Amino acid sequence: MSETGKRYRDVILALASAHKYGEGLGRLQMQKFIYLADSLSILCDLLSPEIGFQTYKHGPYDPAIQNAIDVLMFRGVINIIRSAIKPDGTLTALYEISDSGLTIVKKMKNEPSFFRRAALYNTIGTHVAKRGWGKLKDLVYSDATYVGRKVDGWGVPLNTNSLLSNDSLRILLEFNNLVRNKDLKFSKENIISIFFRILDNYLLIAKGESEN
Repeated sequence: MSETGKRYRDVILALASAHKYGEGLGRLQMQKFIYLADSLSILCDLLSPEIGFQTYKHGPYDPAIQNAIDVLMFRGVINIIRSAIKPDGTLTALYEISDSGLTIVKKMKNEPSFFRRAALYNTIGTHVAKRGWGKLKDLVYSDATYVGRKVDGWGVPLNTNSLLSNDSLRILLEFNNLVRNKDLKFSKENIISIFFRILDNYLLIAKGESEN
């Protein structure tokens, strides 16, 4: 399967998750939502594409995602809610999943790998909705993995499948191991909740530094 093909399911699941809250996703919002899913995938025994996100001026970016959006839109799986062209020539668009796309999700929900991935997206969607969909950019900009790699410039690979390079997940698992040593155990859902709380704390720190 091509890299674009691997992203079809991610685009569909991201939009299906946003749809539950009556939301669509813009081009860059889609990138960031899927990046959060990639960051947490191996926690749920899933893998993200080997050739995926890289550092970019607007945050983590994977061109295969936009290619998948274009194909799925052509096939009627997703719709454009609205679009516009900025003065600099950049196209902005807001996407939503179509009825056809929702049917695909229902048909595939019994496939184990798809079900686990859908559950991950729904969990992420719950946490994003609590904070506001407009906070997606800020949340990703606070991610330890992205923060640690962006200092090296644009085009730096963000390998989220390895604990050697996925700084965010490594921090979470180390914390979980410390807790287990005290005869306690966190579920995957609780670990993901802690992940978002860590992002919240980074946001507060960054806000405090900008105000000083």
